[in-house]
Amino acid sequence: MKHTDIAAPHSRETNPESIVQEDAVDVVVVGAGAAGLAAAASAAGTGTQVTVLEKLSGLWGTTSKAVGSVSAAGTRLQRIAGVEDDADAFAEDIALANEPVLEPEHLRRLLAQEAGPTIAWLERLGVVFVGPFPEPPNRVPRMLNAVPGARIYLQALHKEAVRLGASVRFDCAVTDLVRSGDEVVGVRYRSGGATRELHARGGVVLASGDFTGSREMRERFLPPPAAAAIPVNEHSTGDGHRMAMDAGADMKCMDLIIGPQLRLPPQATSPWFEALPTWRWLRVLAAAYITHAPKSLLAPIAKRLLIAHMSPAPALFEAGAVLVDDTGRRLGEKMRPIDELALTPSRSGYVIGDQRIARQFSRFPWFISTAPGVAFAYFRDYERGRPDLVRWADDAPSLAQSLKLDAAKLSAATAHLSPPFFALGQVKAMITVCEGGAAVDSNCRVLDKQGRPIPGLYAAGGVGQSGLQLKGHGLHLVWALISGRVAGQSAAVNKSQHKTF
Repeated sequence: MKHTDIAAPHSRETNPESIVQEDAVDVVVVGAGAAGLAAAASAAGTGTQVTVLEKLSGLWGTTSKAVGSVSAAGTRLQRIAGVEDDADAFAEDIALANEPVLEPEHLRRLLAQEAGPTIAWLERLGVVFVGPFPEPPNRVPRMLNAVPGARIYLQALHKEAVRLGASVRFDCAVTDLVRSGDEVVGVRYRSGGATRELHARGGVVLASGDFTGSREMRERFLPPPAAAAIPVNEHSTGDGHRMAMDAGADMKCMDLIIGPQLRLPPQATSPWFEALPTWRWLRVLAAAYITHAPKSLLAPIAKRLLIAHMSPAPALFEAGAVLVDDTGRRLGEKMRPIDELALTPSRSGYVIGDQRIARQFSRFPWFISTAPGVAFAYFRDYERGRPDLVRWADDAPSLAQSLKLDAAKLSAATAHLSPPFFALGQVKAMITVCEGGAAVDSNCRVLDKQGRPIPGLYAAGGVGQSGLQLKGHGLHLVWALISGRVAGQSAAVNKSQHKTF
C-alpha cells in the first residue's frame, strides 16, 4: 500500500481563560481499551504516575466486541502441548497470511517477538487461556482463547492498572494535544461540561482505536464501499488519528482495510457462557474442561459462538447462493456482492439458496463458519440455533412475500436455483477494522514525515498500527496488547527527563 500524504487540519482554538488547569502527571493515556489499559498497567508498574482518559462511560471499546482470540509463539500452553515454535517462524507465517502487504517489517517482528511475553504477562495478571488451536497458514497451533471472552482482558488490565496507582477516568473526551514547540506535553479534554488541560512529563499515549466509526474519515481515505459500510464499533471515531495528524505524524496506509464483510445480526440474548461470573477459579475450571473434554462435548458451545459472531463463508456464493438487497435484487454483476450491498441505502440484504446448497453445507468441508480446530457450524446449526435468521419457502414469490421483497426481482435472482428456497439473514455490510495509522518505531514512538520521533507522543493499537496488515484470528487484539505495553514502558522511561510546566 502506498504512503498517504496528509495535510493536518487546523487545531481547534479554546479561550485559555476557560480552561481548567490540572496538576501534571507522568503519562497520559487516551483510551481505555486493550491497548490503553495495557499501556497504563505497564507504565504504572514502573512507579510512573498514569492517568487514563476514556470518552465513554465504561469499558466498552472494540475489545469488548471481540471473541477474545490471540495468537502467539513460545507460549506456556504451546510447551505443555509439545509444540515447538519461535518468533521467527511466527513472523514468517504472519507474512504468508497477509501477502502481498508485508511492511512495516519492524512492527511485524515486534509483534512476533513480544506476543509470547505479553501472553505470559497476562497470565500473571489472572487471564486464563485455552489452546493452542491450529489456524492455517500458521505452521503450528498458536491461537489461544481467553476464558470466558475478550472482556476479561479489559477487566484484568483495568484492575492491575488501578492496583498500581493509575487513575482511569471515564466520560473524558480528549479533543487536542497540548504542544510546546514540536513536543507533545499534554492533552486538552472535555469532562462535566468543562474544558480541562492535563500535562504529562513522560508523554501521551494515543490508544483510541481505529477510525471506522467516523463517516468523515472513511469518506476521506477509504474506497466508496468501505466508506458506506456500517462500522462494527461506531465509537471508534479516529480521535487519535486526528490528533496524530495535527502533531505532524506520518500516516501510513490509511486506505488499507479489512472489509466490508457480511455480518449476521447479534442474538437478542448473549450465549449463557458469556454471562458467567469472571471468578478466576471458575475460569480455571472452565479452561481445564475445554482443554481436556472431547471435541464432541465442546462443539455445542463453540457452535453457539460461531452462529452468534461469525460471517457467512464465501464458499456459499461459490456453490451458487446469491446475495440480494432489501428489495430482492441480485448483487454482484458489477463489483463484489458485499461491496455493492454496502452502497445500498440500507446496507442490508439476504443470502438466498436452495435445498441442494443447504444439504451441501451440512457436512465437512462445507461449513458456513468455523473456529479453527474446534468446531464447524453447518446450515442445520443455523436452523436450530438461529431460527430467527433462516426462512424457507416453496417458491420465490412466497419467499419474497415472507421477507417483504419484490417478487419479480427475487424470481430473477433465483432463476438458476431450484425450489424450495431458503433465506439467511438479514445480513449487514459492515467494516470491521482499518489498518492505517501513525507511523511508529519499535518503541511505539510516533514518527514525523522525516522518520523522526515526535517528542512526547506514542501510539498503540489501531492508532499506531502504521499500516501493519493483521489478517488472521487474534492478530489485531494481540497487537493492541503488545503495542500498548511497549508504548507505556517507553513513556515511563521518558518521564525520567523531568519537565516543569
